[in-house]
Formats: sequence, structure tokens, C-alpha cells
Amino acid sequence: MGTRNRIPVTDADFNNYANIAIPYLTTNKARLVITTTAQANLTAATSLLTTAATGWNSVYPLTLNPATATATIIASKTNQHKQIEKLLRAIYDDIPRSVLTQMDRDTLNIPAPSGTHTASTRPESVPSITISGRGHLSATLTILDVEHQQPLSNVDDADLIELEAAFLAPGAAAPAGFPSDNDFHHVATLSKSTVLRTYTPDQQRGTEYLKACYLSSRNEPGGWSEVVSVVVA
Repeated sequence: MGTRNRIPVTDADFNNYANIAIPYLTTNKARLVITTTAQANLTAATSLLTTAATGWNSVYPLTLNPATATATIIASKTNQHKQIEKLLRAIYDDIPRSVLTQMDRDTLNIPAPSGTHTASTRPESVPSITISGRGHLSATLTILDVEHQQPLSNVDDADLIELEAAFLAPGAAAPAGFPSDNDFHHVATLSKSTVLRTYTPDQQRGTEYLKACYLSSRNEPGGWSEVVSVVVA
């Protein structure tokens, strides 16, 4: 998600914010916390906030009383503040802007993106795909805009990335014109500019062809990238 949220800096304001935002995310988990990574981050943030005796909600009040505000307690509070904020920012970065309602933005203090593009404008930006990492039965893709080589969060007229793929089985001869538009199928809608593609052992030595386009907040597609290919190793 390209827009940065505004998490309060002071401990008192942060305390109020965290105790509203984390339960709200939990209640709306099925809609807002949709990736495995974001779900793990929400679990970790909830634990840091609420764990009895050692969590933020137990430690922070101790820092307000001179009799209990030891150096150890203050250090624990400071560390938890940083960790919870980091986890919340990571969760927000995984929320597609297109799913946020006005109530979400008001509750989580996530401002609407500014800019001259309207929600109904088809993206003019076009992505490019780079194979940025290789592993056994895996490949990491990095998707940046062609003109400025910027990630999705910096592309003003795009909210999501649509990824499609066509696969040529190991040992198969490519038909004439392969891959055509009809050979591609949807594999992912991405809210981030990197994605890990994984393959099964029976796909080893086959070739996957990939292309991507940007989507607006109304899921209107822009132009397609050039096709790239990955030989599964």
C-alpha cells in the first residue's frame, strides 16, 4: 500500500492508537489482513500488546509511576513501542488501497492518497519484470515501472499489480506463436513489487512465461509488460 500511515509518536497517544488499531485489525482480519506475512505480523503485534506481565499493556502503565519506572521497564517499553509500530507498518503495507473503506482510514489513521489521478483512471504506467533471485524450484520477481524503475508504492496511478503466466511443460515443444494471450492465466494480484514463484518437482526444467500490468483502485488494467521467461531449475 503506497500511502504511509500516521502512527502517533508519543507513548500516550501510541497507547490509545495501538489499543484501537490492533483489535480493529483483528475484527476485520478476513478483509484487511490477507497475506500470510501480515497475519503473522498481526499475531506478533497482538502478543506484544497484550501478553500478561510482559506486554505493552502491562509494562507501559509501570513507566508512569516513578516507583516502578525502572531502567529495565523503560527499556522494555521503548523496545515494544518500536516493535509494534514496525509490525503495524508492515501490515499496512500489505493492505491493498482498493479495499480500504473510509471507516478503515479513520480508525487506522491512514490518509487517502493525494495526486491528480482519479480512481477511475486506467494506469498509464507500465511495469517491467526482472528475475531478481533464483533457487531450487523457485524464482523471485521484482516488478518496477518501466519509466522510473520505481516500486508499486511510488507509482501514482496504480494500486495493484496483476500477474499472469503461461507454462511450457518439461520436454514439450512450443507450438507456433507460444505463448499467445490465450495461453496466459491469472496467477496473482499483488500489493507489493516483489513476489516469490514456487514450482513443483514435476515442473522442473519446464519454462514459465510471465507478464504483468498495473490495476487502478477500480481494478481497471493498464498496459502489459514485456513477457519474461523462467526455466525452472
